[in-house]
Amino acid sequence: MEANYGTTLKIDIDFKPPQSWRLEWIMTRLTLLDILGYTPIDCFEFETTRGLHYYIKIKEHLPPEEINKLQFLLGDDPTRVKINQWRIKRGIKNWNKLYHNVLYRKKDGIIKCPRCQYEFRVME
Repeated sequence: MEANYGTTLKIDIDFKPPQSWRLEWIMTRLTLLDILGYTPIDCFEFETTRGLHYYIKIKEHLPPEEINKLQFLLGDDPTRVKINQWRIKRGIKNWNKLYHNVLYRKKDGIIKCPRCQYEFRVME
């Protein structure tokens, strides 16, 4: 069964604004999409440990470069945009990822998984 939309835009915000700001933020993003000629269909918000993730569905099918540019214009984390550019240029298929959990690296080179608490040493 084919989806009734063309593209899902993913926005990472490393900040938790007051609840009273969020609806206005969403409305300005949808207005910007409309001004740019895109057709927004739906918007979902997910709270993360450090901030918010937004998934905005639009009707249009877009190539990766255009998706990344549009996500940047909508307020995506600039570092994530830069990493996505590298992934696109390298031809990585699943270049547009949002991580809900962050793996923390300690000074001694150990990473701990936030879900299972498994620890493993990073080889440098």
